[in-house]
This record gives sequence, C-alpha cells and structure tokens, in this order.
Amino acid sequence: MHSKKDRERGAVALEMALVLPVLLLILVGILEFGRVMNVQVSLTQAAREGARHEAIHYSDGTMNIQAAALAAAPALAGLPVTVDPGAACGPNRNATVTTRVVLPSMTGFLDVGLFPIKLKGVGVMRCGG
Repeated sequence: MHSKKDRERGAVALEMALVLPVLLLILVGILEFGRVMNVQVSLTQAAREGARHEAIHYSDGTMNIQAAALAAAPALAGLPVTVDPGAACGPNRNATVTTRVVLPSMTGFLDVGLFPIKLKGVGVMRCGG
C-alpha cells in the first residue's frame, strides 16, 4: 500500500502540472503587454520630436526629420520603424509626423491572433514656433 505522504506528493505534482502553464501564460502576457506599451510610448515620443524638429527647422535645407525622430526614441532601435513627415511645413501651418511599426511577438507564444501588432504614433506642432 501507498502511504498518505506518497499520495499527497502525487497530488502536488498534478496540481503543479495544471497551474504552472496558466501562470507562465500570465507572465508572458504581462511581458508582452509591457513591451507593447513601451514601444507605443516610444513611437509617440519619436513622432512628437520629429514634428518639433520640422516645425523649428522647416526653412533649413538640411532638415532630417527621420533621424531626429528616431534619435529621440532609442527603444525603437532594431525595429522596422517608418517615419512619414506628412505635408510640407510652412507659416501658419502644422507639422505632422506619423511613426509606424509592425511589432512582432517577443516570445512567440502569443502569435496566434495577437501578433504582429500594428502600432502608430502621431505628433503635431505649429510651424515656426
């Protein structure tokens, strides 16, 4: 016969086998959500900085909006970010810069239906200050 201690040990192993995958899924979900939020905030910051750069330097011939936008958000390094400066800036107009990225999953566990996620950041600033 098996002792009571042996039966309890088997029950603990079974409970762990049932609960551990759920806990790991929750942990991976928290990590992925945090990364998505970080990239979204960085995209918005990059777009704002690009719009600010365009609004201040719109009359310069050497204006590089994409470089200014991406330099403001180092968290986007290594991601395929596109920067769209929109219409040309001029007096009494707004500079609008849009940044976009298609973000893949960090872990690969949530690729079914959730990833890749398309994120967008928009920055608007009045031209000329």
